[in-house]
Formats: sequence, structure tokens, C-alpha cells
Amino acid sequence: MLNSLLVPAALLIGLLLFLFGMHQLESGIRALGYATFKRWLSRSTASPVGSAALGVGVTAILQSSSMVSLLVLAFASAGVLPLYNAVGIILGANLGTTVTGWMVATIGFKLSLQTLALPLMAAGAGAQMLPRQGERGRGLGVLLFGLGLIIFGLDTMKEAVAELPAQWDISALRGHSVIVYFLAGTGIAALIQSSSATMMITLAALHAGLIQLDAAAALVIGADLGTTSTTVLGSIGGSAVKRRLALAHLLFNLAVDLAALLFLLPLLPALLDLLGLADPLYSLVTFHSVFNLIGLVLFLPLLRPFSDWLAQRFSTGEEHERPLVGQPTSVPDAALVATAAVLGEMRLNAVVLNLHAFQLPPENLQLGGELGEALQGVFAQHLDAEQRYQRIKRQESDLLAYSFDLQEQPLGAPQVALLGRQTREARALVYSSKTLNDIRENLVALRHSDPPEVQALYRQHRQFVAHLYRRYLPAAQSIASGGEDAVTLNALLEDNERHYQQANEAVHDMAGQDTVSGIQLSTMLNVNREIHHALKDLLQALQG
Repeated sequence: MLNSLLVPAALLIGLLLFLFGMHQLESGIRALGYATFKRWLSRSTASPVGSAALGVGVTAILQSSSMVSLLVLAFASAGVLPLYNAVGIILGANLGTTVTGWMVATIGFKLSLQTLALPLMAAGAGAQMLPRQGERGRGLGVLLFGLGLIIFGLDTMKEAVAELPAQWDISALRGHSVIVYFLAGTGIAALIQSSSATMMITLAALHAGLIQLDAAAALVIGADLGTTSTTVLGSIGGSAVKRRLALAHLLFNLAVDLAALLFLLPLLPALLDLLGLADPLYSLVTFHSVFNLIGLVLFLPLLRPFSDWLAQRFSTGEEHERPLVGQPTSVPDAALVATAAVLGEMRLNAVVLNLHAFQLPPENLQLGGELGEALQGVFAQHLDAEQRYQRIKRQESDLLAYSFDLQEQPLGAPQVALLGRQTREARALVYSSKTLNDIRENLVALRHSDPPEVQALYRQHRQFVAHLYRRYLPAAQSIASGGEDAVTLNALLEDNERHYQQANEAVHDMAGQDTVSGIQLSTMLNVNREIHHALKDLLQALQG
């Protein structure tokens, strides 16, 4: 039997092991990748039931509402997940996290967990030490080790709490109002940043007879509210999307938890009689699931207007102009989606800048679908050449700064390669924009020159630029989405070389016929060279 000093120490040790195990479990899932989660996201619908069901299912599998919140936040900030869907998943995660309590109530206090925890920890440690196990093998080892730690920490807490009645006078814990227990649950969950751990402590205390069922129920209601501190604290100084999701989480939990405390908790004895439950552990986890389920069902019809209301909160111009500011890097897959979106905007701005230089409307590129509409939208913005060029430079600066932060995360080889290609294309877009922007006055001079041969050369450049961008934009979009278009790129590079040669031959012919000379001759050769280099660099950046 533990003495009175070792009991609280053992309880603290068990809690720390449990929390660190949760951290290791999340790290293992992160190392294994997010392909499955992304697939679930792509299959989710815009309906309230679909998004909420996704939140319930994912949280039940990952066993961490904090982990789900992190993933949803990252993908929503990256633009993969609309706010409406993201809010639905966050709210569904509240119900999904109650599965943890069911698992613990079923096996955690019915069996000795030491025999399960140690083999899991050993298997996880061994998997991490195997040579050439790869990123996924190491991730699996971390996951198993974390799961073993969670079980070991839970067993340690269970044994420590079981000793408390023999060591301490527990009469001081009795007689307090449910409000006190509610506030205590809120504070504990906010302090340790885990509603699951708070549930474990509450179940252990209930099993040991330290608290009554109504007090335990008030504790878990408070823990539901306290767990919102994770998203609230994480949203401070963050992007508008982060703050909207944090506000959604806080308001939903506040409404559901206060309703559960004021209206459902007094009905707990009647509810248990109705369900025929006598076991206090099952009674507690049932109550936890029921009030979260009722809250979710009642709130689902309001999800659309609630999301629309949230969309009006925290609106800033920077959110649209600089989407990478405040975007988390902790989920590399989502971060790379965000950088790809910024790169896509840079690409359109660069093309529009160069279309303006040649007085080419977007219709000349004959692009249809979403790509054509996006180009038209960027072209219609009231920006002069310098403003558009400065925007492209600012986008490149944000992308490069963000890529440096992203490289501090554990990235796989494909992610490193993709990030490198994105930064190279961003640099090429700036170079291309600067080059063609620098010769803008030269192009104006060629367009208004008297010799018809000079105007013909200008029209030749103009037609070629339209031809190249007509094929470049779809190819770049395809490659950014993970496709390959080497045939198109090679063909465009050959077209660019051919056009450069033909343009120089046209200038030499004019010089031989004394049509042009001196400064005008030098200007035309310079224009030929700058157009050739700007487009060549742009195409080569897509080749990886």
C-alpha cells in the first residue's frame, strides 16, 4: 500500500504518462501521414449530418478531439475545407471524444492493464529502433509506444486513486454543489488541455468512491467546456479562420454544457432508471454521450446560419491578400495545399501582368472552365502594373518565409520535393514578371513604330505570348495537382527557342535592308532576348 505522500505523486506520474502518451499517439499518426483523413474530407458532404458524422467518426478513431481540431484547423486555413464543413466536424468531435470514456469504462476498470501496456511499449520501442524502417515504420512505432503509455498512465492513475480513501479523509470532498464540481472540471481540463484525461481522472475517482455520480457528471460537463481552451488559446493572434473555429467551439460547448448542467443533470436519476443502468461508470459515460448527442442534434439545423454568422466575424483584408499569415505548419499536407493556392494566385497575377503589357485580353487565351473564370477575375481587378508587380513580390516573400517555417517540420521526401518545386516556380514568376515589366516601355515603342516590319515583329511576339500562356496555365495547374505534363513543357520550350530564332532573324533582315538601325535595332534585340529568357525560366521551373 502506498503511503500518504506517494499517492498524489503516483497520481501525478500517471497523469503525465497519460498526457505524454497522447502526444506520442498524435505524433505517430502525424508521421504515418494524413492520406486517410484527407480521403474522408474529400468524401464529406456539405450537409450538416455529413460533416458532423465525419467529426464523430474521425475523433472516435483518432481518440483525440485536440488532434481532430488541429487537422480541421489546418485544412480549413489551407482552403481545403469550407468553414461550414469545418464547423460541423468540430462540433461532431465533441460526441466522438466520448468513445474514450466507453473504452475505459469497459476495460480500464475491469482488467489489469499492465499486461497490455508493457508489450505495446516494447513493440513501439522496438519498431523505432529497427534499421531502415522508414518514416511510416517509425511512425507506427511511436504510435504503439504512445498507446502503451496511455494505458500504463491510466493504470497508474487508477491504482493511485484507489488508495486515496485509505490515506485521506475524503469528507471534505462531499457536500459541495454541482456548480463547484462543474467549475473544477472546467479548470482541470483547461489546465491539462485534455478532456479525455479529465474523464479518466473522474472515472477513477468515481470507481474509488471519492465522489458521487452527480458530482462526477458535473465534472465531465465542466471538462467539455474546459477543453475549448485549446482552440481558444491557439487562435490568439492567428488567422481569421482559426478565430472563427475557436469561437464556434466555445459558443457551442458553452450552450450545450450550460443546458446539460441546468436541465439534464437534475434529470439524471430518471434517465438512468429509464435506461436501466446501475453501474456508476457506465452511467457516467452514458450521460456524457447523451448530452453531447442531444446538443449536436438540436444544433444541426442551425449549422448553416451559424456558419454564415461566423463568416462575418474577424474579417480582415489581410486574410485575402496574405492567406499564409497565421497559417499553421504543423500539418504539412495542409500547409502544402496552402502554398499551392498562393502559387496559383501568383501564376494568375503574373500572366495578367504580362497580358497587360501586350494589350491581350484573357479571351485571347481561349481558356474555359474555372481556370478561365479565375483569370478573368484577376484581370478585372483595378490594379496598375506596379501594384500588380508588388503584389507578386509580396506573395513570393510570404511563400518563401512560410516555406522556411515549414521545413522545420518532419517532411517526407515527396513533400520536400514539392516544396522545392513550388519555391522555384515562385522565384521564376517574379523573374518573369520583372523582366517583362522592365521592357514595357520598349513594347509600347515597338507597337507605335513607323516601319511596318517593326509592328509586325511586335504582333509576332504578341501572338506567341498568347499561344504560350494558353498552354502554360493548364499545364502548370495540372502539375500543381500532382500530374505530369512533360510533353507540353518540352513542346513549349521548343516553341520558345524557335520563336526566339525567328524574331532575331526578322531583326537581322530589317538591319540588312536598312529598315532599322542604331538604338531601335538594339532595343528590338533586347526585347527578343528578355521575352525568351522570361518564358524559358518560367517553363523550366515547372520541370522540377
